[in-house]
Amino acid sequence: MESQLTKQNLINKLDNVLKENMSREQFNYWAYKWVQNLDSRNRLSSEEDKLHEYLIFLLCIDLEIEPNIYFHEDIEIQEWIEKITLGVPLT
Repeated sequence: MESQLTKQNLINKLDNVLKENMSREQFNYWAYKWVQNLDSRNRLSSEEDKLHEYLIFLLCIDLEIEPNIYFHEDIEIQEWIEKITLGVPLT
């Protein structure tokens, strides 16, 4: 786990999912660990707060409709990357 979560770390992880260098389940585990880390802090910077919101939303990345058919398709992950890059909400 990185010592500091950044927007670029998050984008890189999502890009790794698209490139199939990381499974959606591995991403979910990584994101969940960061959510736990950020939840345990008394105070978050505005950037950490935004990253926390992104991570909570992205925990849905591994939801399956049926085996190996995901609720959120790759095009949505690409859209999420674009929105995170711009710093806008994912919803």
